[in-house]
Amino acid sequence: MQQCIKYGLPLLVAVGLIIGLGFWEFLFKFSDFLIFLIIVLFSTCFLILIKCSEWRWAKHIGFILSTLICLYIATGTGFLQGRMSIGIIASIYQTNHNEALEFLSVVQYKYIVYALVVLGLSAYFFYKMPRLYNLRFPRYIAIVLIVLNVFNLFFVQTARAIIKYKKEEAILYAGQEIKPDWKINKVNYPYDNQIIIIGESVQRNYLSLYGYPEKTTPFLDRMPVTVVDDYISTSANTATSLPRTLAYMDQDRHIQSAMNVVTLANQAGYNTIWISNQGFVGKNDTNISQIAIHAKHQFFLKSGNYMSEDIDDDHMLTILSNQLKKYKGQKNIIFIHMMGSHPDACERLFNSPRLYPKKTEAMNCYLSSINKLDHFIEKAYKQLEKTKRSFNITYFSDHGMTVSDSGIYVDNDHKANYQVPFFILSSDAHTKKYIDKRISAFQYLDIYAGLIGVETPLLKPESQLENLENNTDVTVFDWENYVPYLNLK
Repeated sequence: MQQCIKYGLPLLVAVGLIIGLGFWEFLFKFSDFLIFLIIVLFSTCFLILIKCSEWRWAKHIGFILSTLICLYIATGTGFLQGRMSIGIIASIYQTNHNEALEFLSVVQYKYIVYALVVLGLSAYFFYKMPRLYNLRFPRYIAIVLIVLNVFNLFFVQTARAIIKYKKEEAILYAGQEIKPDWKINKVNYPYDNQIIIIGESVQRNYLSLYGYPEKTTPFLDRMPVTVVDDYISTSANTATSLPRTLAYMDQDRHIQSAMNVVTLANQAGYNTIWISNQGFVGKNDTNISQIAIHAKHQFFLKSGNYMSEDIDDDHMLTILSNQLKKYKGQKNIIFIHMMGSHPDACERLFNSPRLYPKKTEAMNCYLSSINKLDHFIEKAYKQLEKTKRSFNITYFSDHGMTVSDSGIYVDNDHKANYQVPFFILSSDAHTKKYIDKRISAFQYLDIYAGLIGVETPLLKPESQLENLENNTDVTVFDWENYVPYLNLK
């Protein structure tokens, strides 16, 4: 029994930490499983090395490191999103104080309990368990163990993800220095007012427009909408998805942030307006702000600092109404960036009812937030009708979600996180149309140019929505690399 505790306890702590950090993914492939075993072996030996150390601060440092990792594990990030990545870092960098508290409020108890169990085992190992070892590690082995262990692995991965994020951010800032020149050949204004609604965290399979059995989109269901059946987002969170959707990318996939949907519309002679319920340059949504600042008129409901408050998306409808009246003689393109169904979806409802009481709390709120989106679009549509001018509304979400009865979360390796709705409402549409094709959001700029009637040699004129071929070779950015969509789970 003593021998089981002697080696079993540090092994259990090591495995608990490693799985909690997202390395559970390594359990499903033979080649990865060998790596998993090596990490476990080195980490177990490292814990034993600390226990054997004569240095009195060793056990304190070991416990502090365990505590830091357990705090991270308690958020469930490693379980839900896998190992540390640029996507996780981007979310941390671009989340304000309110959103951080909101995220913590929806952390599932099972992850907190898991972290507490691992932390309790760590505390017992370092402080209560007798020193049952009579081992002396050779210096070179001790050095190897100090370098190669789960703690260093996590911190190295975190540093690597931060460096990659900062590198991408630098590319975006460098792209701002480029003077945009779209080399426009021709402009044909198809509508007086065009609204581009950018949704947040909407997985298309939960819209009744896309066949969900509950009536979550009653307005859209009865309208003459053009619906893309299989639209795939570029990435699985806002910070990495929207710059790749809304800005031009060169052959090396560098994002030219100044060459974007707004500057294209500006150079085509449109009056551009950006209305956002996500923050301005600062702690929240920096990458998107790099695009938004090019609009001729900008309205941000949040400043993006730590005092940013929770604001109902419906407040943007008042701004929209005022802008339609103010610029009633111009050709307008208005971008509306929603908070939408961003977790916690319950916080997004405000005064809107929870309509699906037979569902779990998480699912009820998520479905109700989609119903709220449907009402938002209906109100925008009616405002446009009142102007007596021609219009269209394009809607797509930045990314999807993994949706379950127990919770709603985003990760980078499931197809659901890239499956988003894309549909168009127009003042001259009379019938509902479904486009039965797979289309990548990397093609959005080409589609957008067609929708606003612009021809430029930098974009593909044959890529207008109706002319697009079914894209069987879609790639997505999984926060680390560009990978085939079909390879996802």
